[in-house]
Amino acid sequence: MFVLFADDPPPKEFLELHGGELTVLVLVAMILGALLVLVPQLLRARQHSLELQHEERLRALEQGEVLPSTDERSAYAGKTAALVPMVVICAAGTVTCFLAAYKYENLFSVALAVWSVEGVVSLAAITGGVALMGRIAQLHSGIPEEEEEEEMPEDALGK
Repeated sequence: MFVLFADDPPPKEFLELHGGELTVLVLVAMILGALLVLVPQLLRARQHSLELQHEERLRALEQGEVLPSTDERSAYAGKTAALVPMVVICAAGTVTCFLAAYKYENLFSVALAVWSVEGVVSLAAITGGVALMGRIAQLHSGIPEEEEEEEMPEDALGK
């Protein structure tokens, strides 16, 4: 015997029940797909650039010229200043996606904290990378640290 009660809620649809989980699965699939496509391309591009540099050095040596050595420290400082903010933004976006998918009750406050930390870390990485590149450039210019800073007169206003 089937009895219908007026108090029973209508059955929820699949998307209403599992929308958060599907969002997380789509996010994971998109990230893994992007990594599977981008990482081999980046590795191939790096290998090709190293091969071109090697050929250039060999041609220069055949002609009797010596190429100046490249400073990889400044290149690494620039890469760090660029990559750290990208990775931190991806992590903050993932955390925010999880919070939204699982309908966390304090979403705004936690997301604000996550994105604030992301901003501070990104700013620190960019500032540190630029400062390091500037310091390396100063070392290569041959200017001693003492001569670079101009001395201020004791009476700066000229009184």
